[in-house]
Amino acid sequence: MSAGNELRRRVAVLDPMLRSREHMRRAIRALGHAPLVFNDLEELIPLRGKLLRCSALCVGLPPNPLEQQAWIRAARNLIGPEVPLLFIARENPLKAAETLRCTAGDLVLAAPSSFADVYKGMKAFLAQHALAVDDSGLEWGGYRFVPAKESVVLDGFEVCMRPLDFELALEFFHNIDRVLSRDWLRTMASGLAPETGGRWLDASVGRLRSQLGLIAFHGCEWKLSTIRYAGFKLSRSPGKKTSSLVSMSARDLAREASPALGA
Repeated sequence: MSAGNELRRRVAVLDPMLRSREHMRRAIRALGHAPLVFNDLEELIPLRGKLLRCSALCVGLPPNPLEQQAWIRAARNLIGPEVPLLFIARENPLKAAETLRCTAGDLVLAAPSSFADVYKGMKAFLAQHALAVDDSGLEWGGYRFVPAKESVVLDGFEVCMRPLDFELALEFFHNIDRVLSRDWLRTMASGLAPETGGRWLDASVGRLRSQLGLIAFHGCEWKLSTIRYAGFKLSRSPGKKTSSLVSMSARDLAREASPALGA
């Protein structure tokens, strides 16, 4: 790849909020570009004229309105007037567009509630600026995630999912062989999960096991396990294969969910 093409594949992210920052990082990578991610303006300043060469900059604005204008001025000065900006606003996007003094190439998104919203917004933003998009970046071992429909395609079958389940499924597949705590999953699913009650997470994990066949009792390649007192982990056993989606029985679900007691 030439230096010019490599530059056009780099998209910078500046966002103090963990959830939207991670969503943008993943969306950029899934669309075939290289994310350069920063969580504070101070991290960007030393890169002026050196590493901060990119085709676009995505700015998740800080919640404090007094800080927003300082971030915007500094970001524009660092990247130059020709680089388009995508703003993630924590307020009404129409109001934000006025206060941010957007140029013709900029785009403002309301703070998205899900990865699917970030992905679709990022894809439209890149297309708007004629930056190539590759939709093949959300596949793992036969599972192909389709953010536009919040569905998963496996063995030629499309599984339509609830927004919350789709969000959590992506979280597990982005963190294969890592134990994800309940607190982490609640944070990454905020805005989609119920504000009350504590069983929604176990119920969602149970649906994922059933809909996507993530259970070892049927000899599946993938397994979504409950780790007692710690959380959940998606793991893969390459030696095992399944040729089609598995429909779990109520008995299997009960057996798989039983370690959750006391977690």
